[in-house]
Amino acid sequence: MIELTEVRKVFNQGQPNECPAVRSISLTLARGGLTVFKGPSGSGKTTLLTLVGGLARPTSGRITLEGRLLSNLPERFLTEVRRHTFGFVFQQFNLIHGLSVLENVMLPAYPLGRQHRALVNAARELLDRFGLGAKAASRVEWLSGGEAQRTALARALINDPAVIIADEPTANLDSALSRDVLTLLGELAAQNRTVLMSSHDPRVFESVRVNRVIELHDGRIVEDRSC
Repeated sequence: MIELTEVRKVFNQGQPNECPAVRSISLTLARGGLTVFKGPSGSGKTTLLTLVGGLARPTSGRITLEGRLLSNLPERFLTEVRRHTFGFVFQQFNLIHGLSVLENVMLPAYPLGRQHRALVNAARELLDRFGLGAKAASRVEWLSGGEAQRTALARALINDPAVIIADEPTANLDSALSRDVLTLLGELAAQNRTVLMSSHDPRVFESVRVNRVIELHDGRIVEDRSC
């Protein structure tokens, strides 16, 4: 379970260009299920996901994971939590050009010191699962948008995370590929993983795969409904 208590995030605090992105949000996210954070650009949904995933720290407030306080952990401990608990799918994929699909999927697991052959086998199994087995040796810059998105999903799963955070994962995809990605995320949620994603796409937050929709405007929650 992830719990946020009066979480705020202010960029450029105390400066003339101060920008409050998240305003005193309190929220409980139970284990499992697919939750979508919706809202227009600038609503705070991406910032909120970076806070939940430990990629940024709140200006104030508390974030706990299974009762463990994350928001004031020293960076080296927070890094370990991120590696073992969270898998990230970024809007622009953040794949490393010049490396193969297989190498990109394996990257997040290297710091954990897993045996190389076991890691290769795990990465190949994920690629097969996402229909990318034949692309394992291809450089990622040769992939289509859908293939790159599925590669990013495989990479997010290489450390077997309990929580998957996806920022606008369908933003660059057509309708068919969007449905495929939602199906994959829904299957992960059905495995008792917590899937959190941001979107302003009705194809996403109106999907039957979604269990909960949380709408944000100006850094505040304006609606929270179960589906």
